[in-house]
Amino acid sequence: MIVAQNLIKSYGAAKVLHGVSLTVAAGERIVLCGPSGSGKSTFVRCLNGLEERQGGTVEIAGHCLSADCANVLALAGDVGMVFQQFNLFPHLTVLDNLTLAMRRVRRTPHRAAEEEAMAMLARMQLTEKAASYPRQLSGGQQQRVAIARALCMKPKVMLFDEPTSALDPEMVKEVLDVMTDLSCQGLTMIVVTHEMGFARSVADRIIFMDRGTILEEADPETFFRHPSHARTKEFLRQIGTQY
Repeated sequence: MIVAQNLIKSYGAAKVLHGVSLTVAAGERIVLCGPSGSGKSTFVRCLNGLEERQGGTVEIAGHCLSADCANVLALAGDVGMVFQQFNLFPHLTVLDNLTLAMRRVRRTPHRAAEEEAMAMLARMQLTEKAASYPRQLSGGQQQRVAIARALCMKPKVMLFDEPTSALDPEMVKEVLDVMTDLSCQGLTMIVVTHEMGFARSVADRIIFMDRGTILEEADPETFFRHPSHARTKEFLRQIGTQY
């Protein structure tokens, strides 16, 4: 479902990704972790065309993404993304936030789009918020709406860039519960997160990045109990995770 080979990304003289490669099978659940500034978010943004790259190739959900992202519209909803900040349209209701892309990109008729959106809101336990505006929702509710909006496009791949980092601690669980539910439904997922409990229970593989490279990848049991790289061990100690 995803084949990224030798991705290179620089901002001026600052090199952020140093030839990163990753292959993800359909239905696989990948967690990317590592210290701040390690290139995790940049890598994910390169996968869906939000960042141009200076080298390497990306094939995702059946599309070959050009290095300058000129053909990014070809993804056409096949790749969904949820950000740290919710990025909802503040002047639109929750229902309109969900239906806009379905109507404009998928060309779904208005009534059918609203029916699909309401079904998705019911799945997120947010039916009563359909007529609300984002400012009237809690952070956890806004993030669930953002997830619902992405899922309404029926993506083949979902990318999550630290989706709980902007939430108060008591709101984190409600978002992680939704993501855990998604992980059980065969959706291909890459999740950038520091939520190690989530990673341990959901991931098929955990990828550890530092300074723009992948240092270690393993199944959760191996990653947490028998990390091989010294930098991985240091990271796990620093975040209070025993191995």
